[in-house]
Amino acid sequence: MRVRVLIFTLALAGCTRSHYRESADRETYPILTERIMSPQYDIGRTRVEPAPFSRLADPFDPDAPPKPPDDLASARFMAHPYKLRGASGWEKNGVTNVIEPPGWQEALGIDGTTPLKLNQESATEIGLVNSREYQTALENVYLQALALTLNRFDFDVKWYGRGSNTFTNAGSGGFPTETNTLNPTSDFGFTKGFAAGGQLLVDFANAFVFEYAGGSASLHSNIAFTLTQPLLRNAGRQVRLESLTQGERGVLYAVRDYARFRKQFWAGVAVQSGGYLDLLLALQTVRNTRANLQRQQETYALYKELFRGGRASVVELDQFFQSYLTARSAVLDADIALQSAQDAFKLRLGLPPRIPVELDDALLSRFVLTDPAADKLRDDLEAFQRARLAELGAAPPVADLKAQYAALRGLAGQIPAALEKAVAERESWTRRLERPARPGEDPEQRDRARSAHETLIGQAPELAADMKKLVARIDRHRDGVTEKERLPAWEALVEDTKQALTLLDAVLAAQTQTRIYLIELPDVTVREADALTYAKENRLDLQNALGAITDTWRQVTVAANALKADLNLVATASPGTNPAVTTRAFDFSTKGGDYSVGIQFDSPLNRVAERNTYRASLITYQRAKRSYMALSDQIEQQIRQDLRVLARLRLGFEISRQQLLSAARQYENARLTLLGPRDRRTANDTTTLNLLQALTNVLAARNALATSYINYEQQRIQLLLDLEELQLDQQGLPTNAAPRPADAAPAGAPPPAR
Repeated sequence: MRVRVLIFTLALAGCTRSHYRESADRETYPILTERIMSPQYDIGRTRVEPAPFSRLADPFDPDAPPKPPDDLASARFMAHPYKLRGASGWEKNGVTNVIEPPGWQEALGIDGTTPLKLNQESATEIGLVNSREYQTALENVYLQALALTLNRFDFDVKWYGRGSNTFTNAGSGGFPTETNTLNPTSDFGFTKGFAAGGQLLVDFANAFVFEYAGGSASLHSNIAFTLTQPLLRNAGRQVRLESLTQGERGVLYAVRDYARFRKQFWAGVAVQSGGYLDLLLALQTVRNTRANLQRQQETYALYKELFRGGRASVVELDQFFQSYLTARSAVLDADIALQSAQDAFKLRLGLPPRIPVELDDALLSRFVLTDPAADKLRDDLEAFQRARLAELGAAPPVADLKAQYAALRGLAGQIPAALEKAVAERESWTRRLERPARPGEDPEQRDRARSAHETLIGQAPELAADMKKLVARIDRHRDGVTEKERLPAWEALVEDTKQALTLLDAVLAAQTQTRIYLIELPDVTVREADALTYAKENRLDLQNALGAITDTWRQVTVAANALKADLNLVATASPGTNPAVTTRAFDFSTKGGDYSVGIQFDSPLNRVAERNTYRASLITYQRAKRSYMALSDQIEQQIRQDLRVLARLRLGFEISRQQLLSAARQYENARLTLLGPRDRRTANDTTTLNLLQALTNVLAARNALATSYINYEQQRIQLLLDLEELQLDQQGLPTNAAPRPADAAPAGAPPPAR
């Protein structure tokens, strides 16, 4: 008896929430695993629950979560919907006041003061764990596979069990006018669907009637077998299996779409517009504008000294002050742009904008065109020169002059070390020029590079000799300082400083030229015909479009079947017990049963809806073919455009290189023209305008060079995406996205786009 009560109680309660959730997972996850039929279809992790350290994680029981925080205004209508009192017991699982899991920031290794250190890889890893977009895409794949479990269930044995207990009171006054009966009934059975369209129903029914007044009881049991088999409409595997077939194929399509999404997600985070490379570009822009501001500030300070000495007009001073203010504004704009880009990037990763970040700028090291130590030496020399110009008209005492010569001697003595470093870097350029020409390399550009290289080779000994002469001249002038010769000694000091600046600028110009030429774009060795063939064979979305053609083609057959008449074979058998003869539930006899077999027919006299569906299926099939052709053509267009854009960007990069070289020379010439004692200039002197224009050109050229490089890398990754060549590991990081070095010889058959 206790066992029966327990079974009855479990039947009433059903299984637990966790049982059903885990049951769904047990059926769904293997479906996804089945679809990984190729490395291209790999989708990494499939579990929809975020990692415990994710911002998206839920620390509570998934089947009995506590009541979350609610909007105060909305809560009123939950407590009192309409005129009624709301349901109670909502807080039986507890109450929480948080949406985000506590402690997720600590998992990132940051606190209130430590910024989050980011590079391309770590940013991707953070996005894979915390991105809301990525989590939603993964859940969509799971839901597609979950829906398939229901399609499959249609062809499984579906058991059921039902029961009822009814007490009936009729009449009054006792026996015989009053009756009281108890009537327990139960049904137990199953249904089974067949691939050809048939349906089988097996039902065991048991009815027991007990009359209290007379103490009589009766029992009737029967087993019902019902088989329905369509012969025309809805008959055959083509029709009956269509929903299941589409569900199976649909999960494959979803897996392939998600596999492609993972690649696009990585590219969006690490490379493409709004991604990590754009942050680095914004950071480089900030650095360029700050370097320009420093040059503007130094030159403005120089102009103020020249103005005090009567060698610059107020108009020229005003022009540079305006330029200096503009440079300050540009730095502010660049800083704001960087901060805004960082905030948008954090949102893409699923992080709140308030978290401070620190970018790994290793990729930008190639855009550091001069050695920081040499830059500091030039700043020191320029400050030394400005101090000397401030002494115009009042030469310092002899002791001060000798100390200033000693200081200049120390500064000039650092120039040879800068030259040695520049010469050492030039050796890398030498090796670069000695390698064979790359496919598609512009011969004229290569010749210009060789010519510039040869010029620098011849320039180095001359600079070394001039440095020795400068040091000797400084020593000679210092030794000749006397009270009588203070003014000539001061003028010689200014000239020696100008010469030191000239030599250092020549060294920096050589180093800048070398480093500019050492910046190279990665090679993209691919022929258009090979690229198109590769893409047609590997594009996942094109494979899905091809499958969709067959899907719509099958639908034509299914829709045509619905035009037929209904002709169903129906067979039933229902052996039962005879309550007048037996009280045993399984004592069946032929006298207590029914048997039938027949044909059900419904003529196709009204098939307007089916006709329209059939006609639409024909059009849908043709549309699917056109969609495939359109996507195939679009892929061709994308790849051809990618190759054209890459060629244009490569040329644009070379143009930016030459523009920067030219702007750097223009700035150095204009600046050196300004330095040193000379006659008073008038307000219409072109030197100021040339210097202002040169500073503008240098800033624009530096920004253009960095932009060209970043744009090229973004387009190269876009080509990998359009070819479907980009491959990811289980973690979601690329295995073949790194550029092949320009001087590396291809081994074997190189990938199409690398």
